[in-house]
Amino acid sequence: MSFQMNRELKNGKPLIRFTGQVDEEASFAQFSDLGSEVFIDLAGVSAINSIGIRSWIMWFAQHPNVQFIFINCPKALVMQMNMVEGFLPEKAQVLSMQVPFFCETCDEEKEVLFELGKQIKVNGDSVTLDYKKSDICKADCAIELDVTESKFFRFLLSKNQKAA
Repeated sequence: MSFQMNRELKNGKPLIRFTGQVDEEASFAQFSDLGSEVFIDLAGVSAINSIGIRSWIMWFAQHPNVQFIFINCPKALVMQMNMVEGFLPEKAQVLSMQVPFFCETCDEEKEVLFELGKQIKVNGDSVTLDYKKSDICKADCAIELDVTESKFFRFLLSKNQKAA
């Protein structure tokens, strides 16, 4: 699916939905006046590659005074936030992301939307998760986080340290 950006209002605030693959064919829209705060919904992003990462960084760099608030971040983008310097804009905040789990009992991968301040808590230099396994799979299942916690949530600590 080709990359698209659609702008709308959500609760009176600007929201831009990204959908499709962020790759060499992705064209980032040039919106006039984004305002001081914009929500970016990433639920529809299916993949990103190195050329897409470069385009992403360049587009966000064009808006240094905008506070970007990311919601519904897929695993692929969370991984880039941790690996690529500048992928997460300087004035950015991540409110929610898909967290991957694996259930050995069901032999299924599951991605669950976690929110900062609810299931994800940042306390100084640590991130803690607060969830019930039974909310993710059946109560008697062997559900486990399918990423290394300290690596997957590392970007939250670096943003927290920069803000301090």
